[in-house]
Amino acid sequence: MLRTLYSRLALTLFVLLCVVGVILIQVIGRSSTLYQQEVAQKLNRDLATYIVEKHQLFEGAGINRPALNALFDQLMVINPSIEVYLLDAAGAIVSYNAPPGAVQRERVALGPIRAYLSGDARFPIRGDDPRSSAGRKVFSVAAVPGAAGAQGYLYIVLGGEQYEHVAGMIGSSYILDSALAVLMVALVAALGGGLLVFAVLTRRLRMLGNIMRRYSGEQTGANVAGRYPGASDDEIDTLGRQFNAMADKIGAQLDTLRRMDSVRREMVANISHDLRTPLTTLRGYLETLDLQRDSLDERQQREYLQTALAHSQRLADMVEELFELARLDSCESVVYAEPFSMCELVQDVSQKYLLRAREKSITLDVDLNPDTPPVYGDIGMMQRVLENLLENGLRHTPADGRIRIGVDVESGNVVVQVADTGCGIPEEDMPRIFERFYQREKYRSGSDNAGLGLAIVRRILELHGSVIQVSSELERGTTFSFRLRVQ
Repeated sequence: MLRTLYSRLALTLFVLLCVVGVILIQVIGRSSTLYQQEVAQKLNRDLATYIVEKHQLFEGAGINRPALNALFDQLMVINPSIEVYLLDAAGAIVSYNAPPGAVQRERVALGPIRAYLSGDARFPIRGDDPRSSAGRKVFSVAAVPGAAGAQGYLYIVLGGEQYEHVAGMIGSSYILDSALAVLMVALVAALGGGLLVFAVLTRRLRMLGNIMRRYSGEQTGANVAGRYPGASDDEIDTLGRQFNAMADKIGAQLDTLRRMDSVRREMVANISHDLRTPLTTLRGYLETLDLQRDSLDERQQREYLQTALAHSQRLADMVEELFELARLDSCESVVYAEPFSMCELVQDVSQKYLLRAREKSITLDVDLNPDTPPVYGDIGMMQRVLENLLENGLRHTPADGRIRIGVDVESGNVVVQVADTGCGIPEEDMPRIFERFYQREKYRSGSDNAGLGLAIVRRILELHGSVIQVSSELERGTTFSFRLRVQ
């Protein structure tokens, strides 16, 4: 029944207003009673004093009974709601205008009387009600003077039993009904206003919920329609912005998964092609040797074997690169960092490729800064980076070309550059050259390269906290560079 936030808020507001209404009814009734008592006490503040001044209630040590009876009769005619009591100096009731058995107290406490006579107390002041063993009512009192001070007190209870009954009738028939009517109107208005405010506040939550439900059923990318439009800084709009960020991130991840799935399918096709070529060639030469071994001379057999061995080596190199890239991507790949000289490593690697460069009529230059400080990294991995970059340069640089390896210091980092004067890389191919098994169609056919060299370079540098950068111009060459932190 109460499944929505709006219904729960509405029920909470209703219960709260009911509690407030009950409390207000009690407060209004209490305040009304106190106000009536205060008004009655203030209006009759000097009543007892006036009567004491006009009537002699004591004669010597006794009570002036004729004067007192005449006073009782006169007051009953003028105001039957009041009750008059004559007290002695100790507060004991010595006379009163009430039927026999109506008075239930023998004395009245003098504390409220003294507070009343002091003039400092705040109205209403309630004293003992002689007709009730525990009741208290407002009163008017005056001291009756005697020869040795106050001989007693004239104690007048304002609003006796008859007045109390009439006031209750008036309150129930008019005052209380009016107050209750006004209170009910105010509570209904407050309830309606609160429900309206809750509807406005929860409208954005309902809108956000609808957006989330629509989004959960969509199978689109990051640019899915239906984002939360809130722009304020309150909690609801903050939640909406967090949903937008989450939806954008999920969309981006879905796009990445789709792209990776496309790359995976392309990778499977590429590796199938790259592995099938040497396998087919290897199998062809071996079958030829097997079928024609009696008709082939020793030289031809040696050529066929050397060709088969070359393709088997190519196949082994491809498989080794695959395993190496898999190790780099897994937790098994650990960087054994240590300080080493990048200049010495470049010098050693360049010497290894110097002969191959001469065979292809390519000039291999080494430009080293003698002030280069040691770097911190895995020397074996860095050697593989340099070898792959040089292999890539030798593969794409024509005869009479040039490859330059440079090591320099810049902004506290060691910068390594491998630049060639080869064919360059088209701009549309630049974002994909580091993808696994990616090769331009121009170089794929007949190539002995699996397209993993640059992917291995990027992964090794990522493990070292570095990034491979590339710049290229068609028919002018390509430059790869990366940075390593010094020791």
